[in-house]
This record gives sequence, structure tokens and C-alpha cells, in this order.
Amino acid sequence: MELVHQVASPAELEEILEFARSRLNGAGIDPMERQFAEWGAPWRREALEHYLKLGWSFTARRGAGGEIAGFFIGQPFLFMRGQTQTLWIEHLDAVDEAAREGLADVAVRLAREKHLQRVLFSAAAAVPDVLAVAPASRIEEAIMEVRTTKG
Repeated sequence: MELVHQVASPAELEEILEFARSRLNGAGIDPMERQFAEWGAPWRREALEHYLKLGWSFTARRGAGGEIAGFFIGQPFLFMRGQTQTLWIEHLDAVDEAAREGLADVAVRLAREKHLQRVLFSAAAAVPDVLAVAPASRIEEAIMEVRTTKG
């Protein structure tokens, strides 16, 4: 089934939180360790409350109104690393590589559409080195960068 990408809204907070928890549950760690991991996770409730209201986060769903197959949370930064506008993707998680790459492509296309100069992905997002729309490069151990302008 085709993936549908849409801006994530605060109304989806619980559904996104449950998706992220289910992914953590599938990691095979005991319940207490899962609880500790959630407290420090980039997708914890407080982070989702912040990012979802900004309008720069997206979900991937299996068909219109279907179940979540992935999501990313992000926000723009101004004047980072000498660039006037950068989109920071704090967290990206998906059930498979196709959903992960689709979400990364959405982030890059969004940045281009909004005339941002870079997209920076947290390395935890596991973004491939070559996306459908642009190559990514590691600029630090924990950050992947995609240029969205020719400069």
C-alpha cells in the first residue's frame, strides 16, 4: 500500500507516542529499561508537544487515514553554521527502509520549498547516504547533512 505523508498535528500526539513506544518494545529490552529509555528519548511526550505544534513534523501512513508507518520531528534554525536557514530533524523513525527514505525525502523537499539551505538529520535517524532527491554526507559523528541549495 502506498505511503501518504502529511504534516503531523498535536491531535496525533498519542498515536505517534504509541507508535514510538511499540518500536521501543520491539527492541527486546525489559520493561524497566524501556521506561528509562523513553524518559530520554527524542520522541518523549514533552518533545512531541513542542515539535508537533510548530508544523515542521510529518507522519507517513499506510494509505489515507491508515496506520502510522513512520514519523519525523523537526524545526527550522536560523543562522546555524553560517547558513541563514537550516531544517533540523531531531528524530526520524519508520517501520522499514522505504518509509524511512520517504520521510527523509519529504524533509528535503520541504526545506527546498521553504528556501532553506540545509537539512540536518540526527544520526539516529539512520538516513541513507543517497536519498532520491539529494546525497547526504556526515558532517559530524552524530549529524548527517543534505544541501538543499547549490551554494
